[in-house]
Amino acid sequence: MAELSINRDDILQSTLFHIQVKRCQYIDHFPTLVANVFTNVIHGKKMPPYDKIKRRLYRLNTSFFTINKTMKKRDFYQGLYKRIKSQA
Repeated sequence: MAELSINRDDILQSTLFHIQVKRCQYIDHFPTLVANVFTNVIHGKKMPPYDKIKRRLYRLNTSFFTINKTMKKRDFYQGLYKRIKSQA
């Protein structure tokens, strides 16, 4: 099995870019928290299915979705997952 060619910095950059594209605001460590979740589930292996990691993403303690009230967690995280998966 080949290792993924994406690292934590790539995931963090993808998260920041996705936030910018969606025109969202954040005041906490949201991008870092999201990058940590993806880094912890990948472990150099293949990218797990979205359904396997969405619970970890939804549990993040963040004010991101309170600030960006029009942004739905499902839409944001699925879009980010697709972005990261396409880079891997």
